[in-house]
Amino acid sequence: MIGARIFDGDTVYIRRQETVEQGQIAAVLIDGEATLKRVRCYEDRLCLEPENPMYRPIVLWGEEMSRASILGKAVAFTAILP
Repeated sequence: MIGARIFDGDTVYIRRQETVEQGQIAAVLIDGEATLKRVRCYEDRLCLEPENPMYRPIVLWGEEMSRASILGKAVAFTAILP
C-alpha cells in the first residue's frame, strides 16, 4: 500500500463493517486470507486494487465474488518510525 503511504510493519486500524464505498481501502478476506486493498465493486465484478505498482489487482467475476468478504474499512494507520 505504498501509494497510500502505508508500509510494511505499519499498523492499520480497521473499523468492522461489511461494506465500503467505492474506492475506499478495506481489509478483505479471500479464501480465508486477509488482504488490504482499495475496493471497487461493480455489478458483475469486484476489483481489489493494490496501492503498490509491484502487485496486480485481484479481479473476481460473477460467482467468484462470493469468495471475498469485506472485514472492515481502513480508518487510520500508525507508521513505524526509522
